[in-house]
This record gives sequence, structure tokens and C-alpha cells, in this order.
Amino acid sequence: MARTSLTTPWHAAYILHSRPLAEHKVILQLLLPELGRLSAVVRKRSGKQRQPLQPFQLLTLQLTGSHELKTILKLEEQAPGIPLQGVALLCAFYLNELLCRVWPDNLASDQLFSLYQTALQHLQQQPAQLEQLEPVLRQFEFALLAELGQPVDWQLDASGQPLQPQLCYSWQHEQGWCPAEQGFSGLLLQQIDQGFWSEPGCRQAAKKISRMLLQPLLGDKPLQSRGLFSQRIPETARMPWQDEHS
Repeated sequence: MARTSLTTPWHAAYILHSRPLAEHKVILQLLLPELGRLSAVVRKRSGKQRQPLQPFQLLTLQLTGSHELKTILKLEEQAPGIPLQGVALLCAFYLNELLCRVWPDNLASDQLFSLYQTALQHLQQQPAQLEQLEPVLRQFEFALLAELGQPVDWQLDASGQPLQPQLCYSWQHEQGWCPAEQGFSGLLLQQIDQGFWSEPGCRQAAKKISRMLLQPLLGDKPLQSRGLFSQRIPETARMPWQDEHS
């Protein structure tokens, strides 16, 4: 085992989710550069390392196994966890739950890891109000859709014509924006593209569009994290989908 460990590459990783497997083992949902999301088994910590593994903390680890469920040989903290509280913490858990729901296991991605890491950093830097944090979520959602092969063209309609501010458009699957009597104005779509999040209706339109596009991927089961945004959650509370793994 020691010889194998010496030749096994180290990977950066974030923990998206964890659940107990046995008395001394845990299954982690991990996000890794290039490798995407995968599942791996790790032994629970003991002794001086008894403190549980934390989400939003950059780790490095060694993996082994040829099956879908990998085994973690070694794991180390690479940097302190990103300090998130209140609404920003809920937003970060939303990103984790979203990735676990829509990103297929073992589907490689060149950009997903950096997109996630950047989103966490932006959540930390923004004020605590949801209005200031929503653009971070929308930008991640649309980037995630693009990585899944479902990009949104904010400049051209389905026929390749530039979007007109005075017209309304509806989204047609596998086609794009089509002129319609009712829908989203070309002006709002242009504002989303340019990041004019302070403009009236821009954030609301972006949320409606992202939910509309993500719904087929999520199915009928609601996201637990969405329901918590309307509640007052203590900053130190454990999220209901964050299983104990200490």
C-alpha cells in the first residue's frame, strides 16, 4: 500500500456531500479538477485528526480503484475552509446540492472545479444580503448549464438574429430564444448578459430563466436548500442534507 501511495497522483478536491457507510467509513461526494464529480470512501478520522472533514475547504487527496466508487488513500487539508455564514452559507450549500443533483457521476470537466471555487470566493466577498448574492448563483447556474452542453445565447435568437430590446422572447428547447407575444423582453436578456443586476427585473428574470432550464435536469424532487432561503436559519446550524461524518 505504501508503494502504491508513492506513485499515486494527488488531486485537489472539495467535499460536496457526505454520508456514513459503516461504523468507521464515510462516502464523500467530491468535486475535482478535470475529473468532475465522483464518489469515494474514506475512513473516519481518529486521534489528533478526529475533527470532521468540512465542506468549502480545499483538500488534496490520493485516490485508488477502477470502479465508480473510489477509495481515498490519503487526504490532507490544503487551505483553511472558506468562512461563510448566514445566507452566504445557504447559497454555498445550494451550489453543492445542485452539483450533486445535476452533474453526472464521473463526467469530466475542464472548467467546473474553477467555476465552483470562484463562486465560493465571490460568496465570501459579497455583502450578506441575498440580493447581492443572487448574481453569484445565477452566473454559476448558467455556466453549469453551458458545461452540461446547454448554453444560453444572450445575444442571438434561434434564427441567428440579434435580440431586439423591444421584442419578447420565449425559450424553446434545443432551439434558443424565439420571438413571442409573451415572455422575456430582449432588453432584460441583454441586461442579464451584461450583468446589470441592479436594474429592475433583471435578477427576477434571471432566476425564472435558470429555474426553467434546470427543471428538466432536477426532476420533480425539490432542492432542500431552496426551501431554507425563506426561513431564519441559525448561522451555526447543520443543514439537513449535510450528514454527520465526524
